[in-house]
Amino acid sequence: MGALRFIGFALIVGLVVAGLDYFQQDKKTDDTLSLSGYFETISARFDQSQKEREVKQAARERQKLWDAGAKAFLPSPPEGWTQYALIEPDAKAVSRVLSEFRPVPLISSISGPAELLQLNAAGKDGALRKLDETGTVYAKEGELIWLDITLKPQAARNTLAGLALSAQDAFLDGMKAEQGYAVIDGVAFIETTGNLLDDTKKTNHRAFTGRIGFDQEVVIRLHADASDATIREFLGLVDYAGLNALLPHPALVVGNGIEVPLIRQPEIADEMHDLYETMQIAQLRLGQEKLENLDAAALVANTLSSSGFNSEGVMDITNGEVFENQELSQLSYIRTQNLLLASALSEVETEVASTGGIGGFIKGLMGKVAHANANADEPEPQVAPSAEVKVRKGGLGKSSCATLGSSKRCSVGGN
Repeated sequence: MGALRFIGFALIVGLVVAGLDYFQQDKKTDDTLSLSGYFETISARFDQSQKEREVKQAARERQKLWDAGAKAFLPSPPEGWTQYALIEPDAKAVSRVLSEFRPVPLISSISGPAELLQLNAAGKDGALRKLDETGTVYAKEGELIWLDITLKPQAARNTLAGLALSAQDAFLDGMKAEQGYAVIDGVAFIETTGNLLDDTKKTNHRAFTGRIGFDQEVVIRLHADASDATIREFLGLVDYAGLNALLPHPALVVGNGIEVPLIRQPEIADEMHDLYETMQIAQLRLGQEKLENLDAAALVANTLSSSGFNSEGVMDITNGEVFENQELSQLSYIRTQNLLLASALSEVETEVASTGGIGGFIKGLMGKVAHANANADEPEPQVAPSAEVKVRKGGLGKSSCATLGSSKRCSVGGN
């Protein structure tokens, strides 16, 4: 009897729940909901629930990969090359990298005050361990490469520490003289040609930086004492599609095999990086507005509740005075970047058509190269990087100019 009562009670509860659910679904329709229509809503809601579970599972898996870091994405050495860990300072190649390239961890890769104290206490060994988490060294017959792939978390824009670190990161980048170098699989690489904060003797090595995404980013750094062909070879070995998939909002232009004509790559890389800088200036200005509208109670609450440099705290630091949507900024960046690259490639196609197809386009390029090398003994087609050098000087809302050689560039804001 007990079992029968329980079954009866369960049936009654089920009918009541079904009735309430039917009533709610019926209110969402213009006409009276039929029984078959009701069962269709059950099926549709089940499918939607299943999709939501799959999306959440995919997000969890992506987060696990992100937390694991990007070291697994460092390419295996090509034939003839030897790979070294940065925790092998006795190796000649590593010793050269440390003394000549002077690599440093990205500020954004340090999780919080506790890790910063540990690194400072450990000194050189701590810095090497931190660098070894994200980078490696390749050497072959006098050529040397340091490749680092760091996953930069989304900036904490609701704490003083997060705002300060974002501004400092932008300031340091803004002190570099840079020029476009290459666009590899949708990733723009910028070459650093000087640094206003570094007055030491210039070395023979070259330094390049590429970024995927904005705010939450994959930052690829390559320093090399090697030929241009070797540098491009290593940049071509990186799995950009895999790195792009680590981001919650993957870039539309990355990992799709987009090819940019070699001669246009420096110019287009500059344009793509200018877009990045424009977005960063806008973010810095919002940060300044937040500092001007700080709410004391929210500041205390966030300081007490945040666990590291990348922790947001629990309250809006301005108590609603300054609105910022970081996700919207990221989406705006990747969509604008997609339009920019599509427009640039469209211009290339127009130029190809106007010069009589690919054959005419190449013939025109060869003519330009031959003219540029008319005084050379053995003229060969060379791909020259953009002659224009930019000096991006840190600051917020202030213009600055710098002259490097015969070029002068002025910029507004930081980085």
